[in-house]
Amino acid sequence: MCLLLATKFADALTTGIGLTYVPGVHESNPVVAPIFKEVGVTEGLLFGSFAIVVGIVAVTEIGALVIARRRRNGHLAPVVRAVGYGLPSLLFAFVAVRNAAVLLEAIEVAGVF
Repeated sequence: MCLLLATKFADALTTGIGLTYVPGVHESNPVVAPIFKEVGVTEGLLFGSFAIVVGIVAVTEIGALVIARRRRNGHLAPVVRAVGYGLPSLLFAFVAVRNAAVLLEAIEVAGVF
């Protein structure tokens, strides 16, 4: 779960910096873009990130609990957790790295460094 929180934080942080400070950067996710326009980037990221993490934790833990109850030895529950937390973490890490690349490109184009 720590990896999930860390990668989602990195995703939200790089998204927020890009949308707030880099001209020409836009949100490419069609689900959250209207939310950012309606409530603002910071509020949208805080609410959205919280909701996404809570949803992932709920689905993963319920899935692990169901598997543990159906199988007496419960040996598949850790697999459910590894997949339930691991796949979203990989996605969030990928998005954060991509966002960082966009930020670095914008800095390079602006001639800051």
